[in-house]
Amino acid sequence: MMRFAVSTLLALLAFGFSFGQISLAQAPSPAASMVRLLESGRVPADRQGTIVKLICDRGNSEDLTTVFNLAAEPGHWPDSLRKDAFSQLLDASRNRDVQPEGDLSAVAKLAEDNDPELRGLGLALIAEWNVVAAAPALEQLALNEQEATPLRQEALQALAKIDGERAQSTIKALASAEKSAAERSLAISVWAPINAKAAAEAAANYLQQLSDREDPAAVLDAFLSVQGGSEVLAKRLQETPPSEDVARLLLRRMYAIGRTDAELNDVLSSLAKVSPSLSNPTKEDIEKLAAEVREQGDAHRGETVFRRDDLSCMRCHAVSKAGGQIGPDLSAVGSTSPVDYLIESVLKPDQAIKEGFLTRVVLTTEGRIHQGLVSDRTEETLVLRDADGKLTSIPTADIDDELEGKSLMPKGLVNFMTRAELVDLIAFLSELGKPGDFAVRSNQRLQRYRVLTTFPESLAEQVPTPDQFEDLILGSSSWQPVYARVNGELPLSELAAQTEQSTLYILGEVDCSSAGKAMLKLDSSEGIVGWWDETPLNVEDQTLIRLTPGRHKLVLRVETPVRESDSLKVEFERTPDSKAEFFVVDGM
Repeated sequence: MMRFAVSTLLALLAFGFSFGQISLAQAPSPAASMVRLLESGRVPADRQGTIVKLICDRGNSEDLTTVFNLAAEPGHWPDSLRKDAFSQLLDASRNRDVQPEGDLSAVAKLAEDNDPELRGLGLALIAEWNVVAAAPALEQLALNEQEATPLRQEALQALAKIDGERAQSTIKALASAEKSAAERSLAISVWAPINAKAAAEAAANYLQQLSDREDPAAVLDAFLSVQGGSEVLAKRLQETPPSEDVARLLLRRMYAIGRTDAELNDVLSSLAKVSPSLSNPTKEDIEKLAAEVREQGDAHRGETVFRRDDLSCMRCHAVSKAGGQIGPDLSAVGSTSPVDYLIESVLKPDQAIKEGFLTRVVLTTEGRIHQGLVSDRTEETLVLRDADGKLTSIPTADIDDELEGKSLMPKGLVNFMTRAELVDLIAFLSELGKPGDFAVRSNQRLQRYRVLTTFPESLAEQVPTPDQFEDLILGSSSWQPVYARVNGELPLSELAAQTEQSTLYILGEVDCSSAGKAMLKLDSSEGIVGWWDETPLNVEDQTLIRLTPGRHKLVLRVETPVRESDSLKVEFERTPDSKAEFFVVDGM
């Protein structure tokens, strides 16, 4: 009897211990109740996104499987919710190392979706989850010349992560001399992080054959993002040098993104026939230049220098709130800073870095280099904003080393300026914020626009139909940021040269928080047809607009040949009896 009792007790203890282990391993997920609610179908449409985010933030693999299956089922959720769900699943995998379990091959179908954003999310998830079954689809997408370059690049990067051998074969095919410059650039930019030495040989051949009208930035950036990549490229370019003009383009790009890698800088400077670095200006040098600025400087000419694409000033700095957010806003810098300080800031940017604009240089465990300003930092993630304004999220677990960097402000771009241009540039900076043409903006005037760089030739000759406008104009992915001068004038001839079109499509945005009436005011409506969101707008010099809460788009079709003025100025003004609260959208 005693033997039975003891054995029974031991069995019960063993069962209890096992049960305890199972209970602990299968403890209820903190997201379990939300998963059941989501599966029930009783969640209102406007709350589904919140529930999905909570599940992805807190749930386990089983919970995420439920979200994935619902999002992957065609037509079950609207595209907006599917995008949110896949984006949250991607964040959960990157930041919490939790992903759905079981067969994930359905994510490969996203790579074939008609929506570019869904396709991009699908490609990122394929790489993150190592979905090997998607390799053939990725290869097909990467080789399809009809697809957009960013999608093809993502497909190649995903392929490299899940099937290196197939990726190398695909890359070599795209990088061959028989392919177009765009194809070769695409292949080399993906190849560099995989095999820098082999990619550098292909890059040198590509750059040697490149014309000075083509942009080598993507190829250069790829090597700069890899530990030791710039040195590998420098050695190869010494053996297979590009033309002087292409070397200048490469050097400008390095300076524009705040990189001065010594070996590559020296090689390119020699090939470009420019001084590799500026001598440190003395106090006498600065005083002499300051005197020239006061006596000979022309602020209006200096604004033209500031706006030049090759100098990239507006990529980093905002004036009147329009432009980049990487460096300090310069709207009032002339009213608060003496000329000698401005000169030192341009010639010696590392010695005049304002608080909050010091960069971080991050090396990941994969040997990738990221440089930029800290946009956000949590226990799980570091987010950097680079010189192009692009945000990069880096899991803290992937950070191998982190160093304090210097200023992102280019330290060598003045090498590409004449003395007169430098004098005029400083004169322009010294006038910013002072009364007159360079005063701080005080009204709701558009400063930041978008210009449509590519559209069907027929729409240059005739006004688009409603369907054409919605699909080919408003829905286009070819909108690029452009900025008005400090006084609010948008130079149309610059845009015509940029787009190679005499008919322009430009876009400005307005955010409204309280409904009411506003007056849209143009300096001249000559040659202009407009739309307010999707609705045609009868544009006059002054046009009454009825604002509703939300963000709105003003699109203007401008026929430049019929206008007397080479510029356009647009502003919004609340009518006397209106309760509207709104502001124009600035930034990049």
